[in-house]
Amino acid sequence: MTHREIARQLHISPASLSLILNHKAGISSATRERVLRELKEMGYEHLIKPTAQQVPVTQDLYFIIYQRNGFILGYSPFVYLLTESMEKQAQKYGFNVLLKPLDSGCNLDAEIDAINQSGAQGVLIMATEMLDEDIAHFSRLTVPYVSIDHDFTTRNISTVAINNQMGTFQAIEYLVNMGHTDIGYVHTTEYISSWSERALGYRQALAQFRLPLSDDKVYRARYNGGNSYDDFCQVIASGAQLPTALVTDDDVIAVGVMRALQDAGYRVPEDISIVGFNNRPVCELVHPMLTSIDVPKQDFSTEAVDALVSLIQKQQRGELPKLAVKRRITTTLVERQSVCRIL
Repeated sequence: MTHREIARQLHISPASLSLILNHKAGISSATRERVLRELKEMGYEHLIKPTAQQVPVTQDLYFIIYQRNGFILGYSPFVYLLTESMEKQAQKYGFNVLLKPLDSGCNLDAEIDAINQSGAQGVLIMATEMLDEDIAHFSRLTVPYVSIDHDFTTRNISTVAINNQMGTFQAIEYLVNMGHTDIGYVHTTEYISSWSERALGYRQALAQFRLPLSDDKVYRARYNGGNSYDDFCQVIASGAQLPTALVTDDDVIAVGVMRALQDAGYRVPEDISIVGFNNRPVCELVHPMLTSIDVPKQDFSTEAVDALVSLIQKQQRGELPKLAVKRRITTTLVERQSVCRIL
């Protein structure tokens, strides 16, 4: 009997069967337990992938992936890279992680009411694209929640976010140590809090190293690689005097900028050096390979789970704190071939 036929007999989709057989997130505890029990009764226990000894999974957490418009999370695999380590960390505490995509077009209040009634113990929110007005709805939650990838600095919300200003400081420091003093920045036309923090970090780092800051050296480009290519082609066509080095909001933008420079006859890094941010897989697929700021994805997701479980445990003891805790994940620079030393 094929997996598709087995799934049909179990009244689930083949994709759901695959998740259950491989102990992946996205299936409720009740469904998972029912399917595993019925597989054993049907004589298909051998299909279940063996796992290391772990705490029995008995309760659920929601992982909400919120898309305001999808122009970031719709293009980025970052959220999916977090999911596996997030699930492993949650299972150590006896929790199952349920994926729940939401967007700005849905009835958020109704979705939150459904979560409150679901019996889930807590919520992790991928808040990359969120604005303050979006997160405000989640104050209706009756269980603890933690925002990921957005600090919500002015709100009393527990968060785990990247230390973005540290990342751009590391990029500028590296370029300065390589002899660069004329350093520009490519900033997106779209808004998310992380990119605003990175742009602020660029300005602060220039001030710390006593380098001149010129608005003419801060360029705007759209996030998508094809669009950032087109936008930087226009910068080049304008005849603007380019700096010796560029730092960008994200690797996706850096790749588009690099292509635009190369197509215009500039050599990277001999004429212009480039540093990206996020250390995406594409960094090793371009030529020259892209120097970038790395965000430790496993640390990011496990820290978020630890923060949420801590809140859940405190709520169970009646000790839920009135003041939120905001955590920042540090970054490191990964040196490749897109930066050269100026003599």
